[in-house]
Amino acid sequence: MKKAKLAVLLLTAGLALGACTGADGSFRPTENSIYVAADGQLSTATIEAVSGEQYTGETFTAFVEQAVCTFNEEKGSMAKARNEEGQERLPAAVQSCTIEEGKASMILDYGDPQSVVDFSEENGIPVTSLTVGPVAAELPALKKADGSAADSGEAAGSGGMMVEAEGAVTIQTEGKILYITDGVTMVDDRTVRTPDGKSTVIFKK
Repeated sequence: MKKAKLAVLLLTAGLALGACTGADGSFRPTENSIYVAADGQLSTATIEAVSGEQYTGETFTAFVEQAVCTFNEEKGSMAKARNEEGQERLPAAVQSCTIEEGKASMILDYGDPQSVVDFSEENGIPVTSLTVGPVAAELPALKKADGSAADSGEAAGSGGMMVEAEGAVTIQTEGKILYITDGVTMVDDRTVRTPDGKSTVIFKK
């Protein structure tokens, strides 16, 4: 798959590369971001400003769906763009794709963390490594979301979900964030910005 294709479309459409969760933890993105649900399911959002009318929502959607189909086929899955009820989740799937009110919005769902990494160039989300799962027994040095010192044993027994990412990205979580590593910046109680390098975020299920 030619990974530059989507970026070229965004540029030729006049889009300028540029988060907040809802109060209930729902995904209501306002910028490029990764969303992690309490069950570990993953989504990404690309939100771009758009000017002019060079491309319609239908054209944009058709291009994105074709890119997703190609990606899935190359991953050894079906050449489909959207998940279907009762079927195995696709590596990547279009949740929504619109151009309205001066913004282009693309939200994709993923079957696994590696697919987020593999498709991140198309999304404008520079994550080079991503894992999601229950809190591990061995943890890096952590601090609480409010910046105070954290006890590693307490964190290990929190029963939360742990996100480990490499790359400067915005991460939103369904549950409230409990622990973070140094360098991670809290945006709100469910949203962080990670620095370059490795970061860990633990949130409440």
